[in-house]
Amino acid sequence: MRSRYSAYVLGLVDYLVATTLPAQQADLDRQSISDWSAQSTWLGLEVESSEVLGGQPEHAFVTFTARWHDSNGEHSHRERSSFVQNTGRWYFIDPTVQLKLGRNDACPCASGQKFKKCCAGYFSS
Repeated sequence: MRSRYSAYVLGLVDYLVATTLPAQQADLDRQSISDWSAQSTWLGLEVESSEVLGGQPEHAFVTFTARWHDSNGEHSHRERSSFVQNTGRWYFIDPTVQLKLGRNDACPCASGQKFKKCCAGYFSS
């Protein structure tokens, strides 16, 4: 989570895309990410908790609060984010990018499991 926050601070859109679940990357709005990054003064990140759940593939939750200032004032956003590890890398499961998947479809994390047995529960967290 800290590396993704730092990427927003530094405007590293490619990194933000690359650390999002690969099945969601094509649907990310790169221009909106870039605009938000550039038009904000980033004020800090507080990671409240992280919970690695284990399993194959491993899943995790990170609860954090990010603060920033923009032309509309100062803001904060608290979130409990979901992550999945695949091939040694952690990927953010973006709740704003919906995938059209059935419970019995292959999981988008490429684990080889059915969606319902792998990441389904992490898309609605």
